[in-house]
Amino acid sequence: MAKTLFIVDDDVYQGLPAAVQKKLLDETKKIFSFVPGFTVEARKPALFPATIHFTDSVVMLVKKDDEVDIAERQIKRGEDANIRFAIKQTGVKLALDKLAQSFDGDPGKGGIGGHWKPVVTDGAGKKVSITMTYGVASLESAEQEVVDEDLHGRSLPDILKQRDKKIHDKGMFKYYASHEALVSVREEMEAELMVKHRPLKDWDKGLADDVATALARLVAHEARHQYILAHSARGLGASSPRLWGDKNYEEFDGADKANLNNRINQLTVDWGSAAVHLELCPKEKASPFD
Repeated sequence: MAKTLFIVDDDVYQGLPAAVQKKLLDETKKIFSFVPGFTVEARKPALFPATIHFTDSVVMLVKKDDEVDIAERQIKRGEDANIRFAIKQTGVKLALDKLAQSFDGDPGKGGIGGHWKPVVTDGAGKKVSITMTYGVASLESAEQEVVDEDLHGRSLPDILKQRDKKIHDKGMFKYYASHEALVSVREEMEAELMVKHRPLKDWDKGLADDVATALARLVAHEARHQYILAHSARGLGASSPRLWGDKNYEEFDGADKANLNNRINQLTVDWGSAAVHLELCPKEKASPFD
């Protein structure tokens, strides 16, 4: 398939409520709607196409920020092993270690993405395409940004301290009879969602919907690195964009959109110039995204 963003359908993805899964896919498609023919789908690793097209991208979700690096290393090890296997299977004369690899994207908050998509000439004069591509996006980052925006950056201790001061100033009966007491209780519950790592199924629907949108922006940001490695000057492609609460980061900047389309068109041309396409996900090997 060409121009497809695959979101890895694994235990983390399946742990999202069905409504969040749908909104994640819909919002990500919306962000990439400026690319003609671009599609977004969730797919299980065992069902990935053996050959990943230059214009495809893959993003794996993880629950927590500290799992991003672990997932990245796992994917890269799997892809390296599979490409080496594919070289042997096809019989092309390539020494992978002798090729200059440029694989890493710029790491951002709660995610990372990168790619290496060259066409090289083997020892027999054949043009060979090599696809190594990956993205990782942390659910925790999306959740945290939504909660931070809703609570104006205050933590649970901040909220409780503010409540104690109000009770001291107004008296317990007068305070708990007020509307601000209800607001404070709601804010406490929201702050505890992160402190206690509540799954999204336990979140208020409105907040869960917001997390789905924030997560879609993070997924899109890391997918972008599978076409353009460097961050853009502005918009969703910029370094560490805010995932929620700032309209400046809701979509890719106009110049970045043009650059993405140009890059995808060039990747299409590059792909077509190769006579042999090495399989990134051969059926005989474990998927790098499993």
